[in-house]
Amino acid sequence: MTGDDRRAPASAHFGHYELHEVIGTGGMGQVARATDTRLGRDVALKVMHPSTATDDEYRARFQREAAIVARLTDPHVIPIHGYGEIDGRLYLDMRLVEGRNLAQLLDRGLLEVSRSLDLLSQIGAALDSAHRAGLVHRDVKPSNILVDPKGFAYLVDFGIAASVTQQDLTATGQIVGSASYMAPERLQSPPRSDARSDVYSLACVLYQALTGSKPFVAGEQVQLISAHLNAPPPSLRQHRSDLPEALDRVVRSGMAKDPAQRPASAPELMDAARAAMSQPRRPVTPAAPRHAAPAAAAPRAADRPPQSHGATRTPGPGHGATRTLWVVAALMALICVAVVAYAIATR
Repeated sequence: MTGDDRRAPASAHFGHYELHEVIGTGGMGQVARATDTRLGRDVALKVMHPSTATDDEYRARFQREAAIVARLTDPHVIPIHGYGEIDGRLYLDMRLVEGRNLAQLLDRGLLEVSRSLDLLSQIGAALDSAHRAGLVHRDVKPSNILVDPKGFAYLVDFGIAASVTQQDLTATGQIVGSASYMAPERLQSPPRSDARSDVYSLACVLYQALTGSKPFVAGEQVQLISAHLNAPPPSLRQHRSDLPEALDRVVRSGMAKDPAQRPASAPELMDAARAAMSQPRRPVTPAAPRHAAPAAAAPRAADRPPQSHGATRTPGPGHGATRTLWVVAALMALICVAVVAYAIATR
């Protein structure tokens, strides 16, 4: 669903529902804030578009969504109060949740990494519940993730969800879903999908939540499809060099072309992402300047190597006094020799 601020006409009614402003619009129907006049409570009411109300395929999808959501009990899936048909148009009565979808939040700027991981871990839990029930959502994208003011996330719009045994094609041969987040196997011929297709889509959403950019961007849809089929998963670090390489590896593993190379479940993907962010970072040691020689401690006397013979020694304290004494002694010896020689000569 995407945000829409259009308002329903004042005092507009749909059966026993009084309609207020439109809060979302999708391919099959429109979601409005409404009041159930029988019970006196506000609800989110999804009603089929008049243009699709008579289309058997769309009616079958709408009814399937109601049946799917009704049997899921995960807290991150908005519960439904009931569903039925009024004046030939199918409707779905759901709990009204105040908040914004993830696409709207990202339009306002990047979220903190910890918040992105927290929100998408909640969505991973919702997907896991659907997968254990044998269902594939097939349309995981930011606009289908609703966040309330307390930070509680809901996965919405199960309109194209299917069992793992159902084909990914409509009766007219069209692929359903959002190409920006679609797994490669869903774009191949014949297309196929299972829980790991939703893991791929969740990894694409995680990439966008962390970087502000979709993993693949192209002007034409055929180029976008080609990128999902053939281009290697992009690196987070081309947008965010501050993110660790371990997290980059986790996200790229979620977008692996081969489903067997992806994490086996949505919680496994998100657990790995959180673990990657919790790993201690290695401190960076600054390199010494190239022009400065490393300082060396002066060796202790005991550590100094013995000097070789002939080496010049630096005179130490008292060395000059010792030399003077030797000179005096030599002079005295010469005087003594001179006195003896004189005595002999005068006999």
